[in-house]
Amino acid sequence: MTKIIGLTGPTGAGKSTAAKEFARLGANCIDADQVARKVVEEPECLRELQRAFGEEIVADGKLNRPGLAAKAFASPEKTEQLNAITHPRIKEEIFRQIEAYVQAGAKMVLIDGAVLLESGMGSRLDAVVAVLADPETRLQRILRRDGISPEQALQRMSIQKDQAYYRRISDYQIDGSASPEEQRQQIRKIYQTILEAS
Repeated sequence: MTKIIGLTGPTGAGKSTAAKEFARLGANCIDADQVARKVVEEPECLRELQRAFGEEIVADGKLNRPGLAAKAFASPEKTEQLNAITHPRIKEEIFRQIEAYVQAGAKMVLIDGAVLLESGMGSRLDAVVAVLADPETRLQRILRRDGISPEQALQRMSIQKDQAYYRRISDYQIDGSASPEEQRQQIRKIYQTILEAS
């Protein structure tokens, strides 16, 4: 039976690195961010985003991502508005991909997505794994990865749930501040435990 695992955690904690290690061990990975990037380019979704966030977030039929991000992450209410438009579409596409992997007989499907449970996907998951890291580590990673100002990075961090939330909702935790080797060991152990669970 295919194990369906959710990988979650706050931005900059190291989810992508953990997902790569799970994939190396044999998990089939679905990146919710990549799914989201495709979904928001669909004409119907673009129109809804324009209605919610203004005509200027689309130029030449393409989404102006920094423009949308600036508006959507300005407040928790605006972020909720973005999620209400995009999450149902993202969820539908992720379920389609899960089904394809299950039909192909995959041992494990890992969904890498920061807001997995908030988007109502929890019912499909056999286990939730959270990647956590201290705020300074996360801040430095976000700055390197996204090329934004420290103020913008802190703004993004401030609208996310705290570590206690992720500990509460997850079955397993990975220390994203640990050395790469320590993280690999943690992930190997979690991978085996999940596969062996009935």
